[in-house]
Amino acid sequence: MFKIRKPLSYRLKVMDDAIRRQRTIHEADMVHAAKAAGVASPFLFDVDVPGATLVMEYIDGQRVKDLVGSAPGAAVRAVFGEFGRSVARLHIAGIMHGDLTTANVVMRGGELVFIDFGLSLRTTRLEDHAVDLRLIKETLVGAHSQIAPRALDALFRGYAKEVGPARSRAVLRQLQNIERRGRYARVA
Repeated sequence: MFKIRKPLSYRLKVMDDAIRRQRTIHEADMVHAAKAAGVASPFLFDVDVPGATLVMEYIDGQRVKDLVGSAPGAAVRAVFGEFGRSVARLHIAGIMHGDLTTANVVMRGGELVFIDFGLSLRTTRLEDHAVDLRLIKETLVGAHSQIAPRALDALFRGYAKEVGPARSRAVLRQLQNIERRGRYARVA
């Protein structure tokens, strides 16, 4: 599979080239860092920096987005428990995914594979990790409301098992602080 960062005509060519090259290198680095953290992600075959292209493994599976609607309760709990553990492993390694949605995780043969690290950051900030959890919470409540309570409970439990109770409480407290801010609507 090819991920090509196409030129944007509204930017100066020299700036656009530099931005696309930098983002290509960054994403390749973050995919590698996720693997090092124990989180499944696509295998990279080539990083074409001048062409701003990543050549990577195609993940043949079902996006969690498409999987959860028909999954029984026990399967939802299992999937999101593992989802939470994987997110925790990213956070422990100092990685914020940046686009943590059910569309960016693929179930392949019983394994969750995280994709699209284009918005990821290296960070250990509590705020950034809480923002990651805020996005998946918003996705679940907005797009998967029928399973959201069970999925969130399993996700937060899985997260806590991996990061430990103190860090988990701190991140969830920060998540609540974020939700209280005016720019975010309250999500149950």
